[in-house]
Amino acid sequence: MSVLKRQKSVFVIPCLLIVFVFCVISIGASAEGTNLQASGIGIDLGTDDDFLMNIDKFEYNTTYPNTDRDIDDDGLMDTFEYSIEEGISYLFSTRTDPNRLRGESAIFESSNMNMSNEVYRKINFGTPFVYHSVGFLENLPLNRSILDDIDIMRTDAISFMQRHRECDEYDDPDVPGVDTGGAVWRYYYAFGDHMLLRALFNIPDIDDTTMILQALYEHGENIDDYYPTTATDYFINYQLRDAFITHNALVPPVQLQYNNFNTWTYEEIQSRIYKLEDYDVVVNANVLFFYSTQLNTSDLQTQIPEVFDYINYGIAKMNENRQKAIFPGSWTGVNISIYYPSPFTFTFFVSRAYKDGGAPITGNQSININKINEYILADDDNDGQLDRQSTDGSWGNFELINGTKTLVTNDLETALATLSLLNIYDTLNTSDKVIANAAIDNAIRFLLENQNPDGSWDSAFWGLAPPPTRYSGSAEITTGFVLEVLAKYHATRSKTTSAVSDQ
Repeated sequence: MSVLKRQKSVFVIPCLLIVFVFCVISIGASAEGTNLQASGIGIDLGTDDDFLMNIDKFEYNTTYPNTDRDIDDDGLMDTFEYSIEEGISYLFSTRTDPNRLRGESAIFESSNMNMSNEVYRKINFGTPFVYHSVGFLENLPLNRSILDDIDIMRTDAISFMQRHRECDEYDDPDVPGVDTGGAVWRYYYAFGDHMLLRALFNIPDIDDTTMILQALYEHGENIDDYYPTTATDYFINYQLRDAFITHNALVPPVQLQYNNFNTWTYEEIQSRIYKLEDYDVVVNANVLFFYSTQLNTSDLQTQIPEVFDYINYGIAKMNENRQKAIFPGSWTGVNISIYYPSPFTFTFFVSRAYKDGGAPITGNQSININKINEYILADDDNDGQLDRQSTDGSWGNFELINGTKTLVTNDLETALATLSLLNIYDTLNTSDKVIANAAIDNAIRFLLENQNPDGSWDSAFWGLAPPPTRYSGSAEITTGFVLEVLAKYHATRSKTTSAVSDQ
């Protein structure tokens, strides 16, 4: 299998150090998923040659941030602890960027798929994701100074998101009970250059709104106060019912197959030459995550049953087309995700709805979580190597390079795929857990080895942007997701070590 890794400057830990630092254990016992906690998977101590770190022997630093590598008396590096510290230090340092507002986790845009020559844009979307990810670090036994920095970042992020709240103009006479607007957010909070073009893509949207509401909810706010009734009742009226959906004025309309959430929150936009409605399976996975934290399972299944059908349809199409899918083209065979080209964004968001949100995976209306596992752990050529994971532990997608189907990996895809596995680990059968163990081990190693000297992990193409830039992502987004990987993994390993020692 040909493999090409996209990455900028990297710090590679010598193999000799890795052999000494990391001990031998394997992921085993499962643990129940709990909402919004860094509980992760359950891990058993092992005696084989798996690569997992001996976290119970970590020595935590007394100062932060470090100016030098943390070296023990025996010359070994506390790699895991150091990586978390440096990642936090990097995110904290972005607060001093004069081009952005305090609390913002930036997203950049580029005309190149490798995100070279990326340009800063004023975007709301990155902040709630980094807020959620770094929240898992608060459950770790980190130094007080590190935890204080995390608290400052998250408090600033809440202020940033609150600053850009708007009142929706939604007032549809055909929908009873909705006569006044509620809180909404836009993707761009200011335009800058290409103002006219960007204005066409800057309607308040369900993706930004639900993810920011989720962050505010995690912060302890009563988000229902923003709406005439409740947040979930308000946004249920943005489901598309029996609509013909136009993705592009030049493409014939597509009949909507399920009653799902419109990406946009305005019913009619007078300035547009056609009604801007579209449906996106990844957007609906984000909506499911939000609704899962607000409603009990019975109400969730009753109020938005079609969302489960739509997500399961997307999962099935993703697997049906996984052997022929070429990034960044359609991964489903139909264009049901026009904003997130990577299937691992989808698998992560769906797995997060289950693990962090409590969305059901059993019952009449539930996520077909086994099909997520099927995609991630696919070995369609039966060569003993997972199709989308390189032998160095990184994950990615197939691209057509010089006419050859080539696996292209990077830090972001590795984080998203690993989080997907960590989130669904407790649902796997015994044989799949063995495969997942090795996959997670190798991914953790890759991420630790490929952290940049400034503490970040590389920016990578995550979502589509309006022309002429076309691609969006950032080192901050990647770093936030990687820190979530390390936090969930670290917390679980420590918890399991403690449980074993008590026996």
